[in-house]
Amino acid sequence: MPEPTCAKCGNHSFELVESSPLSSNFKFLFLQCAHCGGVAGVLDYLNIGSILTEQNKLLRKMARALNIEIESDS
Repeated sequence: MPEPTCAKCGNHSFELVESSPLSSNFKFLFLQCAHCGGVAGVLDYLNIGSILTEQNKLLRKMARALNIEIESDS
């Protein structure tokens, strides 16, 4: 399998760096080259998928407590 390579300097080591871009109300995680800082990608600071999964569990628990029927997980 090919090794990930920085498009800017050819390095093979990357790191995640937290940043709040100018004019942004949110933090992001930048996947960048550990050598030159060239950005290879951007990720949400928060793991939205895990947050939604937890909210879904809580909503289902509340629905059961209130005897409200909801669709099953599919």
